[in-house]
Amino acid sequence: MYTTYGTGFGKFSQTYHIGTRKYGHKPGHQKQEEKKTPSSRKPHGFLNTRIPSIAPDLYVENDRDVTVNVTTKENLDFLYRSAMKYAQLLDVELPYHPTGRTSIREKICLLYNALDSIVSHHVNLELVGDRLQFCIYHFHEWPDYTLFLIPIDFTERLKGEIKRITLEFIRRFIKYHRMMDITDTPYFEMSESYIDCVDFEQLDNEEKKDLYRKEKLFRSYEKGRIHRKLCRMYTKAFCRNLEEHIRNCNPSNAKERKLLELINEGMSLISNDSPHIMNYDYDFASEREKDFEPPPLNYQILLVYSITDMVTKDVESCFSADCQETYNQTPVSFIFITPETEELFKPNNYPERFEKWFEKWFEKFVEHVTYNL
Repeated sequence: MYTTYGTGFGKFSQTYHIGTRKYGHKPGHQKQEEKKTPSSRKPHGFLNTRIPSIAPDLYVENDRDVTVNVTTKENLDFLYRSAMKYAQLLDVELPYHPTGRTSIREKICLLYNALDSIVSHHVNLELVGDRLQFCIYHFHEWPDYTLFLIPIDFTERLKGEIKRITLEFIRRFIKYHRMMDITDTPYFEMSESYIDCVDFEQLDNEEKKDLYRKEKLFRSYEKGRIHRKLCRMYTKAFCRNLEEHIRNCNPSNAKERKLLELINEGMSLISNDSPHIMNYDYDFASEREKDFEPPPLNYQILLVYSITDMVTKDVESCFSADCQETYNQTPVSFIFITPETEELFKPNNYPERFEKWFEKWFEKFVEHVTYNL
């Protein structure tokens, strides 16, 4: 559990004013004649006193809900050694050294600003446990406000070997990328709660029938037939040695042959050298208490029973409404740097490759299984 500790220097960070005030003659202003006063005293002497910087300690709750002071010498030392180590890897000089009588909080802010100035990627200051750490991160290209939903209802129309192969492929796919099913999202609960808000007496007969069908469908998702089918996708294998079964399968018609081809293509997305897309789930602007939480990556790639039933359509509507209130969380590469960091942060382009390949393959796969089988 990471909690973002804003510094005021990041674009999306929460601002903490460090209290430094600067006064002086502004260029371009005409110098005004000084007022003649007795030399025995200064006019308004209290206004000539230097105003000190105000930067009190910052107390936050850690991941154990314990309030801790994060503006400590230990945190400052750790952050400074981390920044110095990364500057050495960049072969540049860190343009700030925390000396002088300024507060620890102000030094941490200035140190963040110094690291941010030499790093080409984005920088966050995060609270991990009781320790502050610098996190360097990079946004990947990804389609905004897009749901990728893999259905299983079509498998009920398959038989024999091709059915076992298809179910096992989907089971491995969702396991490999740590995908949830649609009932694990808050959007499912939100969709169901809307039913309770409907004034049944104000509906006509056709609307009452639709509401009854929707309630029945929700019951099936919660503890009925659909619930059992979704749960089954997270248990034992449907067949062993999937690759061998794919090679030896003899489809009975052209539609099944096309399905087998798509499954064979999709196997590259769950190969040993393919990263897990959920490894890129990082909220760059996380806060402990937000008015609206952004949909995380694991809410956007889901297992569903059907992509055409009323429940899925309602969930899509809730997702769309939620996105209008906040930003859309997309894949982000990130690294927490320490004084022992040995390599520069070099994000790969896997999410871009995954998105292009997955979107192209996914569109063909879903269209085929939904409308051709």
